Amino acid sequence: MTRVQATLTPTGYAILGLLHEQSLHGYEIARYFRPGAELGLAAPADMSTIYTFLKDLQEQGLIKGKRVTVGARPPRTVFSLTDDARALFEEWLSTPVGRMREVRIDFLLKLYFAERAGGRKAVALIEAQIEACHRYLERMRDIEPDIGTTRFEHLVWESKFTAAEGVLAWLVGLNKPDLVTGGR
Repeated sequence: MTRVQATLTPTGYAILGLLHEQSLHGYEIARYFRPGAELGLAAPADMSTIYTFLKDLQEQGLIKGKRVTVGARPPRTVFSLTDDARALFEEWLSTPVGRMREVRIDFLLKLYFAERAGGRKAVALIEAQIEACHRYLERMRDIEPDIGTTRFEHLVWESKFTAAEGVLAWLVGLNKPDLVTGGR
C-alpha cells in the first residue's frame, strides 16, 4: 500500500470517518452535516459542499464510487474508502490536535468517531489530548518572559494561556468513564 500524502480539512476527515463505518451515498453523508445533526453541530456543510468534498476525495484516490440502482429509483453513487484512506483516517483519529483553536472542530470530530469506535479509543484520545494540552501550556510558560512590553502582546498571551487552561479543565472533566462510554 502506498502512503498517501493528503491534507484534508476536518470535514474531509469526518467524511472518511463515516465511510470507515459503512459505504454511503452522498445524500446519506450530507444528512450528518445538516445544521442540528450531530456532525453539523461542529462542522455544518450543505449538500453541494459535501458533493465537492466527495469529488475531491475521489480525485485524491481516498474514496471510490460505485453506481447502484435500487428498485425504480435513479442510480446513486455509493462511496467507500480505499485502503490508503482507511490508514489515513486511523492515524488522524489517534493524533491529538496541536493548537487549542483546533479543539472546537477537529478534536470534537475525532471524539465523535472515537466514541463510535468504542470507549477505549475515546479514552486514549482524551488522554493524548490532555498531554498535548500540558505540553502547550509548558511552551506558553516558557515564552512568557520573552513576550514584548506592550499591553496587546500580554493580552494575546493571556488569551491563549487561559483558553488552554479552560480546554484542559474541560478535557479532565471528560476523562471520566461514564462520560466517555455514555454510562455503558
